Amino acid sequence: MAIYRLLIVILSPLIFAHLLWKSIRLKQPRFLLQRLGLKLQHIPQNCVWFHCASVGEVNTILPLLHELHQRHPEQPFLITTNTSTGAEIIAHQNLPWLHHAFLPMDWNLTTLSFIRRLKPIALFLIETELWPNLIVLCSNNGIAVNIINGRLSVKTTGANSWVRSVYHQVLSQVSHIYVRSQTDQDNYLRLGAGREQVSILGNLKFIPPASINAPSQTITRRDYVLVASSHHDEEYQIARIWNQLNRNELLVIAPRHPERREHIIKQLKQIDGIDTNTLALRSHNDPVTGQTRIYLLDTVGELMQWFAPAKLIIMAGSFSHRGGHNLLEPAHFGKAIIFGPHMESFVDESQLLLAQNAAVQVQSFEELGTAINELLDNKNARLQLEANVKQTLQPFARIVNDYADVIAPQL
Repeated sequence: MAIYRLLIVILSPLIFAHLLWKSIRLKQPRFLLQRLGLKLQHIPQNCVWFHCASVGEVNTILPLLHELHQRHPEQPFLITTNTSTGAEIIAHQNLPWLHHAFLPMDWNLTTLSFIRRLKPIALFLIETELWPNLIVLCSNNGIAVNIINGRLSVKTTGANSWVRSVYHQVLSQVSHIYVRSQTDQDNYLRLGAGREQVSILGNLKFIPPASINAPSQTITRRDYVLVASSHHDEEYQIARIWNQLNRNELLVIAPRHPERREHIIKQLKQIDGIDTNTLALRSHNDPVTGQTRIYLLDTVGELMQWFAPAKLIIMAGSFSHRGGHNLLEPAHFGKAIIFGPHMESFVDESQLLLAQNAAVQVQSFEELGTAINELLDNKNARLQLEANVKQTLQPFARIVNDYADVIAPQL
């Protein structure tokens, strides 16, 4: 821990410069101030605190928070995130009992300022958010720290001995770790957690998102294929393949980071036939016409509205070395899903769907083109995938109650 704290101090100027640059780029002074442990007056004290890295983790815990709110309607809840996109998802909920702040940087002074100002009842870290100073300072100040939906990557468990020793010290300050699977339990034990500390409760990503009953998009009635959560170069490569297929359906692309829109537009317009007349942008409120071939969903908080009406979903982040994204979000809508070869961060989820013939994995963009044609042209094959995915997820409905049962007594 001493070396970690020394490194944090040494790197402080660079970290501060990065936070300042990002705050200016986002045009959000709140981002910088709250990451310094300031500007927290709008958040009530004695919240139950959940920390999520970004959008995926926020969407994962919203159903759990709704369940906890039903059990304790008087209790305020706080979600902290590292990103502005996670913050926007929470703002879209417009719930008076749910508050948001950006997580203070993992310095002693900023973290102490944060917890002494807000006096949270307990802290629940989602999945892999193991911030050493945060955990130790909360524990030292009488704030119980739990990890829920815990998972660890091979990269973390295979880190060098110094990093593992820091995690070992940190995990000793955690009250309990509720993990997704036997693999995750083994990984935490390997990292130094005590056997009595770790319990398997299941994967919260297997439960339907809170927005599953929200109205679907009304922008277009055209049949469309949805590319969800794309990253650099995926938009171009998938659009290039789509252009070669010459389909009548619309291609909707939802980038993981909408602020990349100018770069994405520049790339897409390099493809024959893609220009101002055939490319429409959600951020510009462009209409979808008969000429539109690609619709760029370059906004935050609207993706879920596009899942249900989609004819087919391509889960991006899996065609580049990003480790994939959460397949279960579209799966909960009972949709036919195609994903690429890189699913290192979602091995259990992808293997489950593949084992039940509830999704299709391809190894290249060329294979993706073939799979798109086959599923769009073969309605029976597409409907079979949809039926299989619904049946696969049905047994997992109890997981949200299991987590609520262990969290509620701590409130």
